[in-house]
Amino acid sequence: MANRGFQRPKVGSILSEQTLKYVSLAIGIVVMVLSGSLFSFASFGTDLKARFGFNSSNINLLAAIGDTAMYVGFLIVGPIYDHYGERWTLITASVLTLLGYGGIYIAYAKAWGGLGFLMVLYCLSGVASTAGYLAALAANMANFSAATSGTVSGVLLAFFGLSATLFSQIKTHLFSGDNELADPSSGFKGSKATQDYLLFLTIITTAIYAIAAIFMVKINKPVVKTLESGLSSSTTVNEITEKQEAAQTDSVRPVHTLSRSTTFTPSMKDGRDPVVHLENWNPSGTAFESSHLPGDQILEDTTPAPPSAPVTSTDSTKAVFNPYLTSVDMKPKQLLFEATFWFFVIAQVSQQGFSYINNVDSIIHAILDPLDSNTVARATSLTGLHVTLISVGNCIGRLASGIISDWVIARYRISRSIFFLGSEVLILIPLLIMGFSTPIVSLVGLVISSCLIGATYGATGALFASMTRDFFGNKYYGSACGMVMVLNGANPFIANQLYGVFYDRAVQKMPPATHAQESPMACVGRSCYDSSFKVAALLQLVCILSAGLLFWAHMRKGKKLMQKMLTESV
Repeated sequence: MANRGFQRPKVGSILSEQTLKYVSLAIGIVVMVLSGSLFSFASFGTDLKARFGFNSSNINLLAAIGDTAMYVGFLIVGPIYDHYGERWTLITASVLTLLGYGGIYIAYAKAWGGLGFLMVLYCLSGVASTAGYLAALAANMANFSAATSGTVSGVLLAFFGLSATLFSQIKTHLFSGDNELADPSSGFKGSKATQDYLLFLTIITTAIYAIAAIFMVKINKPVVKTLESGLSSSTTVNEITEKQEAAQTDSVRPVHTLSRSTTFTPSMKDGRDPVVHLENWNPSGTAFESSHLPGDQILEDTTPAPPSAPVTSTDSTKAVFNPYLTSVDMKPKQLLFEATFWFFVIAQVSQQGFSYINNVDSIIHAILDPLDSNTVARATSLTGLHVTLISVGNCIGRLASGIISDWVIARYRISRSIFFLGSEVLILIPLLIMGFSTPIVSLVGLVISSCLIGATYGATGALFASMTRDFFGNKYYGSACGMVMVLNGANPFIANQLYGVFYDRAVQKMPPATHAQESPMACVGRSCYDSSFKVAALLQLVCILSAGLLFWAHMRKGKKLMQKMLTESV
């Protein structure tokens, strides 16, 4: 071919496959840290507000556009990853972040462009963040065994959660602007340090995404074809853990391994082929005769002999089939006919904490005494503390949910979605605290809210990554992520706009004495924030109901699959 572009170094000829896996994981961690830079918006949003003369609704709209772009961006970068791989996905991230952050830097430096222009640029930054996120996540999920997907996604997303703290600390200590001298000849508001920080973001994200595109590798695993030439010839990759390999060499032959990337095929008649495939197969056998959810027939109409199954015991004679460590590689169109998909989509719109995360600084100002001369300094300190609490909680939630869910799903054969349901319930607690605390939320209540929102937001994010693979397989992972996450794009937009509307309305009702103490946009009291969190709490009830239905549907489907395997083994 005349135009091949740059060629990836053949690192596989130098490093072993095992080493490549961990090198790619390390690169993925760095990419994840950079992809979370979008969450540092609160650290420079105030300067954007000052330089462009925005009000609270404007700045919330801008923040919401970036958050929305991250989710809607999955529909763009998901197919790019599925068809062209992690290399071109990361190149996309590098180009878009250059245009996005670079454009914001220029606009801030010149103070031109207005809200609409900044929205376009921040949208590009959001899509770039998604591209880096998906490339790092999907490539590493494919590299590691099915039994550790929760842990792998938890580790990666823990660093994604920590990125807000990292970049906020970089902004605070390296680009604070505390020692800046006012330039009387300049008509610009906002610090010069924020301008330098935006340039820093532009350079570091663009460069590292480009470097990662060269060195991150998704290992090409051996392909096993179906046995019957007259049926579907699609292929898939079998994943076998070290425990399972050891068990299969035992004198007592255990049940074979059916991995999460494995799919069903009618060619499995003797139980020896560890790979089975479903696509394009319409068996003539009888279906399961019980009431079922839409989409259940995808598993019910499949009646192979007992296939390989994840071994959940170190004793090879006690190998058991685990339906919750088994998935079907579904094409994007098939997802639309799956009840679990729709329950997952609705439950996943659980980002009610976004308005809290993006507005924690204004909430803190609202609960402090405006007559205290130390309020500004105290607000700055408390904002840094709560951003850190949210970020650390995010990190712990992602890591813990991944590791614990891997252990529980293997030991007790239960759907990972039980943890998702638990996280949805816990998210409701801080929303109720913020919405109904009187006369204002206490500092203790604020600490509890920051910790819970950080932890639950992190947990749902990590569980989303592994649950998407549990439910829909690995072959079309990028597209599946996009389809599940697309409605999430509307949630931060609506939540942030609601917060901005209620906040601005409260500002207009503030007495003149309050305005005199701080800026004209100052807002003090619970009316600044409580209404938006009451609305968020009501929306969260819908998410909890959907998460419960998701758990029920997946457990039911797993039990049916288990029963089918047991019936066929008789």
